[in-house]
Amino acid sequence: MLQNLKNKIKGKKSIYTFLLTLLYPYRKYLDLRQRKIYEAWNRKNENIVNNEKMRNNPLISIIVPTYNTPIEYLRDMIQSVENQSYTNWELIIVDDASPNSDVRDEISNISKDNIKIKSFFLKKNRHIAGATNYGIEKAKGEYVGLLDHDDMLHKDALLSVVEKINEVSGVKFLYTDEIKLDENGRQYQPFFKPDWNSDFLRSINYITHFAVIQREFLIKLKCEDGNYNGTQDWELFLRITRNLQPNHIVHIPKILYYWRVHKNSTAMDLDAKPYVVEAQKKALEDDVRLRKVKARVIRDPMYGAQWYLQYCTHKGISLSNVLFDNTKNIGDILDKELSDIVIFSEKPINCINFRDAMGDVLRRDIGAVIPKIMDEEQVINNLISILDKRIVECIHMLNRRSFTRHIYLTSKYNLGEAYAPIIFVERKKLNLIDRSTRMDSESITAALCSKEMRTLYNPYIIIGEKR
Repeated sequence: MLQNLKNKIKGKKSIYTFLLTLLYPYRKYLDLRQRKIYEAWNRKNENIVNNEKMRNNPLISIIVPTYNTPIEYLRDMIQSVENQSYTNWELIIVDDASPNSDVRDEISNISKDNIKIKSFFLKKNRHIAGATNYGIEKAKGEYVGLLDHDDMLHKDALLSVVEKINEVSGVKFLYTDEIKLDENGRQYQPFFKPDWNSDFLRSINYITHFAVIQREFLIKLKCEDGNYNGTQDWELFLRITRNLQPNHIVHIPKILYYWRVHKNSTAMDLDAKPYVVEAQKKALEDDVRLRKVKARVIRDPMYGAQWYLQYCTHKGISLSNVLFDNTKNIGDILDKELSDIVIFSEKPINCINFRDAMGDVLRRDIGAVIPKIMDEEQVINNLISILDKRIVECIHMLNRRSFTRHIYLTSKYNLGEAYAPIIFVERKKLNLIDRSTRMDSESITAALCSKEMRTLYNPYIIIGEKR
């Protein structure tokens, strides 16, 4: 009911705009409150940088396409690169035929003062993908980092990346956590990310910034694809992760990127660039096709930047309901329950007609599926299986306007061992785990994870509401 009301309001542009204006002071108050919470947390948990000598010090090429960049933002971006504690870098600036000559002049002047900054000026606009690819072609680094023209890097961003390159053999793709900057340069809405999480990436581009890719590998993949302008980075990340083993993908759990929010950025509002939506849908549909799976790509009706895949299931699938009971074990029910899918729950489920939503349960890589949990604090608690405990504590303190908190409440993503009042498990997978496994959600999900099957949180399966 509430969701339908919100959708109707969003459909009336003038009413929606009026309500946003009316709520603006309150939203600003929430941002201020969460900024203070994050700043206090960050002071206690400040990253310690390893300054020991590293055996491998690769050249990192930072690729920045520019187009009519506000001069102040351009200077901030360049200064954040020049201030890096790791010094073996080059900055490749590719101006994408900016009509504003002041931007081109500023780039020329800055590149004259620093031989590590190399500028190129395209005569014809190639859009972001084309300009980025031109920069990659001109780069000399073993790795390339993708940086937007109006954003900034933490001073230890490159050092942290190179530490991981030295630590993890064969790493080809690295990404970091990030935080937004308002137009006054103040930090807010930190985004704490998990390690590689396949379902999460197909819900939203959670990787975004700061992404660093081995240049040779990137060139083999033919770099960014101009057919997806507006979501070229997301499509690239989908393509990269389709072609890599998980051990070649590294997440650096530090906020090393500052994503500036202003009136023309997608960080402010996806509606500022409506063509992005079509590009996102195309990227996800092509990913489904290339992975050779059967799934529908559906845009979230409330949160326009989010998507979900509804994996197909076969007709005639049978379901049964079993109550959790930690005095019993899986062996006690395996011989009794012959349904294709067992729904474990704390309370009896009156209507178990969820066959159209069971595609995820039947996937080979998924052990258990958790439908939407109404207790938001419990959703956050479950993140301990994929995030550091200190980060989970911070998320608990943040308000829902925080991107981190919001996105974990509303997206599909993979967990490990988790608590849930209801879980869906394919019966044949129960045969793979120890028969002595207790009949509670934590024990069952832990046992399935030990067999290399992930736990999927899927808030689009809502128990108790008419589907």
